[in-house]
Amino acid sequence: MAQTQTQLHFRPTHLNESLVDLVDNGIIVVDNDLIIHHYNKWIEIQTHIKESAVIGQKITDLFSTINAKILKRKIKTTLLMQNATYYTANTSGYLIPIKINQIQNSKFEYMQQDVSIVPYDLEHNQVALIITDQTRMANTQALLEENILEVKKLNNALLKEKELTQKQYEQLLESSRNAAMGEMISMIAHQWRQPLSIINTSIGTIKVKQELNILDKESMDTTLQRIETTVLHLSETINDFRDYFKPNKKQTLVNLSSLLEKAANFLQTELENFGIQYTQEIDTDINILIYKNEFLQAILNILKNAIDAHEHKNLTNKFIQVSVNIKNKKLHLNILDNAGGIQADVLTKVFEPYFSTKSKNGTGLGLYMSQKIIQEHLKGSIQISSKDNKTLVTITLPIQEK
Repeated sequence: MAQTQTQLHFRPTHLNESLVDLVDNGIIVVDNDLIIHHYNKWIEIQTHIKESAVIGQKITDLFSTINAKILKRKIKTTLLMQNATYYTANTSGYLIPIKINQIQNSKFEYMQQDVSIVPYDLEHNQVALIITDQTRMANTQALLEENILEVKKLNNALLKEKELTQKQYEQLLESSRNAAMGEMISMIAHQWRQPLSIINTSIGTIKVKQELNILDKESMDTTLQRIETTVLHLSETINDFRDYFKPNKKQTLVNLSSLLEKAANFLQTELENFGIQYTQEIDTDINILIYKNEFLQAILNILKNAIDAHEHKNLTNKFIQVSVNIKNKKLHLNILDNAGGIQADVLTKVFEPYFSTKSKNGTGLGLYMSQKIIQEHLKGSIQISSKDNKTLVTITLPIQEK
């Protein structure tokens, strides 16, 4: 189809199409009114729509699933700040609906995309939408979560066949730790997707700017600093995971506030997904002599229960609050949530093995193992009470001298 004079008016004369078409990313140049000015070969191949058919049209007329209000806001921010903004596959799924045909057994019907929105022509209020295919990463994550769930089911079936002898209790402790590790792996996978997307889109932005000959040293330095900071965050996440799940045979002196912050960090993705505000009021000078990893496992079980209780609650101010007070040489750790409380008949059973209110998704071992750890390993006690749609878990521990 021949281009009209109007369509030619929209084509940027300084865009090197031969270079842009070599980039293994989709590139669409639009202005702040969402009018398309360029549509590269990658997009043509993926959507089966020629550039000549779309120049001068609004991108929302072409792809009706796009939220025009959000896209305009992101473009406005990009032009105002003269810096990139992003859509990510884990939050928005896809911007441009592209059917998947190259991945067998895919969990998704449409390509999962990261989209970086970078300044392109400030004089004409134009930006470049750089589209990166993240379907394989998203598909791997979905398959991983399915496998973890299957392992948990098999593990639960095996545990129910055994009697709770002392030896089997140790096996339960190890199994519970492995299940927690499985959940942590899934959480880390979630936490890594956003930083990896940032790295990927940052590299894509550098490549495109370089090929368009608009890459400057300040932009290069800023992007490299963002990548370096993101890589450091990934490294810290995996180091924390490796440290807190090593076998722990002796007591160590740990800072209580830092330990609980680490526990919350492991669960940060789920806290954000369910809109839960986590706060803790703990004196940063409190250090306790404790079996660190066993205590962390118990805390993770309790926090995870509080998060799960919030999952299907339609509340505007979901919270989990952690506080500590010391009295008579005993430390009292309080974990309070407002997820609706626990019914009286359920409250009497929460520490029983295999008792769960989570249907198929619960092993019924979380609070049981937490109680065992706190009572037998840490020589403390744990109590749960419920009032006014709130649940309070209180852990009492003796304060030991180093």
